[in-house]
Amino acid sequence: MDRPPALDGFADQRPLEHAATVAVAVVVFWVGYFGAVAVSYGDLSVLASETNVAPQRVGGMAGSILVWTYFGLAFVRGSGGPLLNAVVYPLVIVALAPFVGRWALFGLDTGAVVSRFVGVFVLEPLVTLAIAVVPGIGAFVTLLAIWGASIDDDERRAWEDRHLSAAFYEAFVAQDRE
Repeated sequence: MDRPPALDGFADQRPLEHAATVAVAVVVFWVGYFGAVAVSYGDLSVLASETNVAPQRVGGMAGSILVWTYFGLAFVRGSGGPLLNAVVYPLVIVALAPFVGRWALFGLDTGAVVSRFVGVFVLEPLVTLAIAVVPGIGAFVTLLAIWGASIDDDERRAWEDRHLSAAFYEAFVAQDRE
């Protein structure tokens, strides 16, 4: 079974370069996440308890803005993938990296995780995720809008020809050119 064209990476990109783009994005997210918490609260230990949601939201918003901005810049450079950079990678990173980072620093708080994700409380992690995702998407869209406004049609077409895979181009771009 072939991979859908929407999940293709950018053309002429080595697998190691693609993987490095994603690995650096995780680090960028953690810098924003833990940096915002350290600046706002003066201490990372406020993240030790899984149920302490306010610092998680502050860090999530900052990390999300940084990671989506990073993926926007990677998009312009042709690293990662068109849809992967816009949605898949940053969403997965924003959803999972906070847990991995907190657990690496403070250990797994099993009781608090269970109480946070059981029953009616499952809504709270979704709200926290939404609070983090919205500013990040805004940063990504703003960056790409500025970039799109700063290039002309010939430069955009040259970028498409250079960076988009043939399958992605045929599925999503070719019809717009006609």
